[in-house]
Amino acid sequence: MKDTQQETMTLEVFDPAMCCSTGVCGPDVDDALVDFSNDVKWLKSQGIEVRRYNLGQEPEAFKSNAQVISRLQAEGSDILPILAVNGSIVSEGGYPGRQQLIEWMNVNSEINFESENNSLDASQLMQALETAVADGNESEMKTLFQKGKKQELPMPQLISAMQKGIDRRQQKTQKIVRKANELLGISSNGCAPGSGCC
Repeated sequence: MKDTQQETMTLEVFDPAMCCSTGVCGPDVDDALVDFSNDVKWLKSQGIEVRRYNLGQEPEAFKSNAQVISRLQAEGSDILPILAVNGSIVSEGGYPGRQQLIEWMNVNSEINFESENNSLDASQLMQALETAVADGNESEMKTLFQKGKKQELPMPQLISAMQKGIDRRQQKTQKIVRKANELLGISSNGCAPGSGCC
């Protein structure tokens, strides 16, 4: 299998200063960090090498990477996290969803995702469905929903998981809108300018 890939794919994640290596700690954990941490575990299970560096604990990793230190000096720490694939920066300022990681890392999502989910129990499937909806990943959402129906899970459970995913997605959107309003100097009320909701 490894011969079909020309090189080992490596993902480097330059995280902002966090309380621990993944940021998944303390009483108020960011959902995006939880999702990304799960996605990193999944990538590793697919043979992808993932290296994470925490600015608060491993500043030398930032200083020794010319691209990263240049971006930090130009934009400040708000640009973190920075993600690089095989040494090339692919993302700044946020954690991508699994579908984006799959595209960057050239992972065969259908085969790998299907094999990963063959052993999911009901609660794991609900969590995965919620995450797929929150990430806006239509193919995973469809696969998991159909798998839930095949396992004869109650429809209210499937609906609840999807609603939780929608709620998480809306929270992420509201955070982005608030940040955009802040940058634009607009008083934030949760509505995007021109969205018709204000």
